[in-house]
Amino acid sequence: MRNFILLFLIGFFIFSAPAKSQTVDTILARYYEKRPAEKIYVQFDNNQYHPGQTIWFKAYLLNGFVPSDLSKNCYLDWYNDAGKLISSSVSPIVDGSSWGSFVLPKGFTGKSLNVIAYTRWMRNADSNYFFKKQLGIVLKNTAYSNIVSAFPETTIQFLPESGNALIQKISVVAFKAVNQNGLPAIVQGSIKNSKGETVATFHSVHDGMGKFTYLPEINENYTAEWLDEINKTHHTALPPALTKGINLSIDPGKESRTYHIQRTAIVPEAWKKLSIVAQMNGHIMYKASINLSSKESIQSVLPIENFLSGLLHLTIFDANQEPLCERLILVNNNDYALDAILHFDTINLDKRGKNVFELELKDTTVANLSVSVTDGEMNTKNDNTIISQFLLNGDLAGYIHNPAYYFSSTADSVLEHSDLVMLTNGWRRFKWREILSGSLSPLYFEKDSSYLSLIGKIERISDTKIKKASMMNLMLLSKDSSKSMLFVPLNTDGSFSEKNVVFFDTAKVFYKLNDTKIPLSSKVTIENNFFQPDSNKILKTVQKAIDTLGYGRFQYLLSEQDRLALLKNQATLKEVTVYASNKKTKLEQLDQKYTSGMFQGSARAQFDLINTPPISSEPILAYLQGQVAGLTISNPYGNATATWRGSATSFYLNEFRIEIDQLSGVSINDIAYIKVFSPPFMGGFGGSGGAIIVYTKKGGDITYTSRGMSYIKVPGYAPMQEFYTPNYAEQQQVYSTPDLRTTIYWNASMITDSKNQKLKFSFFNTDYSHSLRVVMEGMDSEGKLVHFSKLLQ
Repeated sequence: MRNFILLFLIGFFIFSAPAKSQTVDTILARYYEKRPAEKIYVQFDNNQYHPGQTIWFKAYLLNGFVPSDLSKNCYLDWYNDAGKLISSSVSPIVDGSSWGSFVLPKGFTGKSLNVIAYTRWMRNADSNYFFKKQLGIVLKNTAYSNIVSAFPETTIQFLPESGNALIQKISVVAFKAVNQNGLPAIVQGSIKNSKGETVATFHSVHDGMGKFTYLPEINENYTAEWLDEINKTHHTALPPALTKGINLSIDPGKESRTYHIQRTAIVPEAWKKLSIVAQMNGHIMYKASINLSSKESIQSVLPIENFLSGLLHLTIFDANQEPLCERLILVNNNDYALDAILHFDTINLDKRGKNVFELELKDTTVANLSVSVTDGEMNTKNDNTIISQFLLNGDLAGYIHNPAYYFSSTADSVLEHSDLVMLTNGWRRFKWREILSGSLSPLYFEKDSSYLSLIGKIERISDTKIKKASMMNLMLLSKDSSKSMLFVPLNTDGSFSEKNVVFFDTAKVFYKLNDTKIPLSSKVTIENNFFQPDSNKILKTVQKAIDTLGYGRFQYLLSEQDRLALLKNQATLKEVTVYASNKKTKLEQLDQKYTSGMFQGSARAQFDLINTPPISSEPILAYLQGQVAGLTISNPYGNATATWRGSATSFYLNEFRIEIDQLSGVSINDIAYIKVFSPPFMGGFGGSGGAIIVYTKKGGDITYTSRGMSYIKVPGYAPMQEFYTPNYAEQQQVYSTPDLRTTIYWNASMITDSKNQKLKFSFFNTDYSHSLRVVMEGMDSEGKLVHFSKLLQ
């Protein structure tokens, strides 16, 4: 478990601090209790796609240091390279993660696809905190180049450390230079006073960033004279130094970091007795009192080695609890690292060669991971990973170029470069003055505390009719022909709602009043509870550098597809796929019809309620009581609990995770099939108590009818497709179509725990791939993170 070492250090420079200053801790805790910060990261199966291809993704969410349970719905908006919204998809969040797929339209003509991921709750904060990713789109017969035809237009920002440069005090100033697209630019120059004398020089050290020190004098103005990448001269005024002020500077270092606090000679009395507060994710990591009554500067040490990893936000307060300046530090103690590794048991890069890998988790916690394997010649390393997103990128509002770099090494140069990011990007999560004064902006978006919900209303209907009906009867007909009945209470104003009605794609919702007819003059509306993005809003996009080598290989594979398709059409013999005859039992047929993915295959117990219907209409849990050895069900008729080997059992309805009490609304007569998996169940966090999966009847298995009922089409969650991997070892199936896959393997649901710490998986290579890029990402139930990337060749 990550140790919360919340240091309360008030001993270096002791004085009697005002009682008012002690409320900072309470106010901060109260703020995060009411406004917890949710962060999101999305792993994709690939970085490049072509029109018509399926994009697979897995989203991870954190609240503070642990997997988020704040939201139930994950939103992904898909924009073309002109910034126009082309689609929006919603997927359910279970145990801090969500996964799904999106089919890129065949007619898509853009060179990139921009994805934004967020939750409804996250919309209360700045949209800069949303996850953003640009995916490359490869089009046939299109030339790709990174050559820029227009001259670069460079701008530069000068940012004093902690926000303040002070008169007659040595001050540090950082800078950040970018081109017209917001990407890093190389600059060099000098700082000159009003007499034209050079007082400092500077040049870009990393990604357009750098810093310098100078000594501001009284009644002096300073100007930067600098050259851009085409040696064009520019002049930019430096921010004026303060005649009255406080600043904070921090020395470089891997472990303990020395900090310096200084003031100008003349300051208000309240600025002589200060406090420094360092917080991370709402937790106070460090606090000290500073007395500058008899001196103008002081220094001490931040014990960085004792802190959790992440973005540390330091603030200097005066005696009246007014914030004066602030500074950020990136803490990287590697305490976040999940001890998970991949073993490459068999690497076979031959045509259709079989590869066997094993995932091993050294930690005993439950881990939730995803793995992708792609053609190594078409995919470069990701510039942002689950680690850099959660510990850096997700807490800064500005654009960070290649954030993964700052976690690539512990070399001094990388640490110095990460500190430049801290100096040139401000903190925006909250403003101290606002939370201390209580003048916070209103919250416009509530949490999605329930999954897909139906919200409806019947208008132009009499109170008598509403009272007589009391219920709206709904029947959901999903795309997969599954049906379910809902009996929803009517409110006095004709409105009705039902939470946690989970279906995918779209469903026809048939409706009628209970025991009475809906008047012809009435109007019925039914919709879901999802947030709808503004389709007219244009997203600002920037085309990033293109992997021209990888694009060229992708285009070659596309041309091969066209050539082979032409040959296939000209061939006299059609492709034949042969399957061995294998007659299935009724139970096997039922399992094939209802289950998918990790829910397929053998289980501890299986119950066929179609061919062997229950004798009575008792609750499901009462039906299961005593039928499975090791499974203990208590109070099946109300406030039920279920355990296996002392651990709580997980429940799923139509393969969607639910709470046990949600089964009370499902009639046993509507159930087709029940599967019971013994511990550990590898379907999500908390699988140590096994799992019970309940399937409601669909298609021809259901007996009630929608005849005579009107319906409304309601969008559901984005369709979930299963990633297809051919099994060339199967003798009963012949594959004659050339294998040109660009994503060779994708698994969004790899779950391990203390009792099952190893997972072995296999896949077959394509006909063209000579190298493989393997990427594994994920987190455990305590918020530890893993990113693993390796090129096999």
